[in-house]
Amino acid sequence: MNYFSIKQISYKTILVISMILFFICYYLDSVIDPRQTESIFVVGYMFAIMLAAFWSIINYIDHLRINPLYKTYESIDQFVHDLDISDDEKMEIKTMMVDYVTDQKSLGKSEDTAIREIISQFKNEELHKPSGSDVFFVHVHKYLLGLGSILLIAGIFVYLVNEFSSKSVLLAVLEITLICYAAGFYLSFIMYNILNKVLIKK
Repeated sequence: MNYFSIKQISYKTILVISMILFFICYYLDSVIDPRQTESIFVVGYMFAIMLAAFWSIINYIDHLRINPLYKTYESIDQFVHDLDISDDEKMEIKTMMVDYVTDQKSLGKSEDTAIREIISQFKNEELHKPSGSDVFFVHVHKYLLGLGSILLIAGIFVYLVNEFSSKSVLLAVLEITLICYAAGFYLSFIMYNILNKVLIKK
């Protein structure tokens, strides 16, 4: 699995908006007298954090997949497509199922009936296996560790640049933003794995 795949993040726009809002609020809070606009920035921070939390929830949900053994299918192609196995295994299972349907049709059964029968037989066999009874297929989410590390390294780099330069407020805010969202990625990874253990049988 690619630790640095941005493609694995769902709803990127929400996450980006959260980061930008946090950055803007933090920057303005740093350069403007907080006594004048304190409540505005508090609302801004809270909204940015809520957006990040909302993203974390829907990102997790988007990666959940219901075990196809618990779903209803009308065609072999749809069923095989959803199986969590390699392409070679999918091809092998599809060939077996198509052969069964062909044999049953030669015996006088309708194609729809034969398809339902072979899918049902396959489901029953797999459900009796220890790994087949899980209702959900969960994602490992290792990309959060890789992308979190990128943000953390970027934050440290910005910190070092700022320390040995003019100590810009803008760079200081960028540094904190990067590190905070890196921590958020790590925290999401921990929470996701706790949820994974709750959803699947051990």
